[in-house]
Amino acid sequence: MKVLLVEPNYRSTFPPLGLLRISSYLKSVGISPTFVRGMDKVCQSDHWDQIYISSLFTYELPRTVKTINFYQRSVNNPEINIIVGGVGATLLPNYLAENSTCRIITGPLCNPDMLGLGEPPIANFIPDYEILKMVSKHYVPDDAYFVRISTGCVRNCSFCAVPVLEPNFGYLQNLTDQMTAIDESYGIKHDLIILDNNILALNNAAEVLQEIKRVGFYKGSVLNGRKRFVDFNQGLDIRFITPSIAKLLSELAVRPVRIAFDNISIENRYKKGIKILAENGITNIMTYVMYNFNDSPEDFYRRLQVNAELSETYGVRITGFPMRYCPIADVDRHYISPKWNWRYLRGIQCILNATHGIVSPNPEFFRLSFGNSYDEFSKIVSMPDEYILYRSKHREEINAWNESFSNLNDEQKGTFYKLLEDLHNHDLVGEIEDEKLSEIIQFYIS
Repeated sequence: MKVLLVEPNYRSTFPPLGLLRISSYLKSVGISPTFVRGMDKVCQSDHWDQIYISSLFTYELPRTVKTINFYQRSVNNPEINIIVGGVGATLLPNYLAENSTCRIITGPLCNPDMLGLGEPPIANFIPDYEILKMVSKHYVPDDAYFVRISTGCVRNCSFCAVPVLEPNFGYLQNLTDQMTAIDESYGIKHDLIILDNNILALNNAAEVLQEIKRVGFYKGSVLNGRKRFVDFNQGLDIRFITPSIAKLLSELAVRPVRIAFDNISIENRYKKGIKILAENGITNIMTYVMYNFNDSPEDFYRRLQVNAELSETYGVRITGFPMRYCPIADVDRHYISPKWNWRYLRGIQCILNATHGIVSPNPEFFRLSFGNSYDEFSKIVSMPDEYILYRSKHREEINAWNESFSNLNDEQKGTFYKLLEDLHNHDLVGEIEDEKLSEIIQFYIS
């Protein structure tokens, strides 16, 4: 039986774990699959009994569809022999059905015979690390255990895909057993990547953290002369941080502790959690900061400001990682929520391009990048792209722009932001009768 495993040419650096687990099952029954990335003309010209294609985020589905259609003639019957699963396929199966011919599998591969081969649950198989050698892509990290200890999440956040992908929360697999199986098949790995959505919600969370330490990922642990690390890659729920949990985390080789500050309404609980982490010696923290959901630009600025303040107060490093919200049913990244506008989103993107996507906890750096106040922040993100990126170079132009911007009233500013979006979309603006608007728009046209 000839089987091809395809990961579309996504920008993600993580290996496609679903395909790696399918490969492990196939090898267990004597089938050696071929693994490729993207649209491989050599593989397209061959004939395959089965082709499995992974899907990632919904905004990557157009790329997924293009890949599916590329391999249509490589099988006898695409409707049966091209099998597509993963996140995008689960969230928007109708999009795939309307734009391609394939068999769609929704949900995690946690039940038997989901592939139709009479197989046990694919989710219970360890990833086949060997097939990654078939492609030139360098996956990061490249020497780590990828494990899942739990499934689902106890939260039901409306912005999140987990309630759809994994509606039931619970304990999944023993960590030690997973690592032992990987060791026996592929040798000892250097680091540990834990892909759980909300591991601290487990009733036995403390025991799991102790097990992580016991299997060799304690603070300062070294393998082959290099420090090891454990990464709770999907983040830890700050609302479950207690002094006892923080103490256990401080005993692990965590780098960094990942948490989220998605809503200003949890500001007090967030501050309490940071205080507990700091008191237990955890100084390296990465905070995901979602924006463009039901928050406002002012809420977003305040959350970044809180991180800078807490970094100063406790002497810790809280690096912000802003993440723009897009609805899980969208196949592009163009969504603008009611409290935001195109120019603000574009301005934040410009700042993050200059800072490599992160917000430094250094107070001086924060003020320089995002402003000393919300009013200053709103001006920065409203400026032309070039002015945001190269402020020293355009100091005189910025002073002139700032004078024009300050002359606009609230109604004029609303019109101004709409005009900028129209310009971005290449819509015809026409003659602008308002003299002040006409003046400031020239900064963007030129």
